[in-house]
Amino acid sequence: MFITTEGCAPIQHPSRLVSKLRRHEVVTRALEAPWYLLVYDVTCGKGRRVSQTSLVACDDALVCLLESMDTAEIRGIGRLDRRHCSGPSWGLKWIDAVWKPGLGEARKVGELLLRFEAEPLVRDARLWPVEELPERRLLYSVGRFFGATGNTLAR
Repeated sequence: MFITTEGCAPIQHPSRLVSKLRRHEVVTRALEAPWYLLVYDVTCGKGRRVSQTSLVACDDALVCLLESMDTAEIRGIGRLDRRHCSGPSWGLKWIDAVWKPGLGEARKVGELLLRFEAEPLVRDARLWPVEELPERRLLYSVGRFFGATGNTLAR
C-alpha cells in the first residue's frame, strides 16, 4: 500500500510509542484511495503542548488511532479525496463526526461512518449515504449533538 524510505509508518499515537519515532519525508500511495489528515495536540518537553498532523491512509488505521487517543487531544480530521478531472487534483473536506458501525452493519458499510461539515447525511467510506442506526459508537465529534447515533464527545 505504501512506499517509504525508512520502513513502515507507525499507526499508534506518537505519545504511546516506546521506540524512537522515525521521520518519513516521502510517502507514496499505490492506490488512489482517500487519505485522512488527523490534527491533534501532543505533550513534549516540559509539558509543552504542540500541534501535530498525521497522514492516515486507511479507514481501519483511522479507527485504531481514534480508539487509542484522548478525544480532547483531537483538533480536527480532514479527508483528502482524489478528484478525477484534467490534471492532478485533490479535495479536502473537514469531518464533523466519525462513528464505528455496529457489528451487523459493519459488513455492509465498512470500518467507519462519517458526517462532513455543513452536511446532514451520515456516509460510509465510499461516501454513500446510510441510514442512522442506534448501535453505532461515536469516536469523534466537533462538539455538536448528532441525534440518535451517539452522544457528543467533549473536545
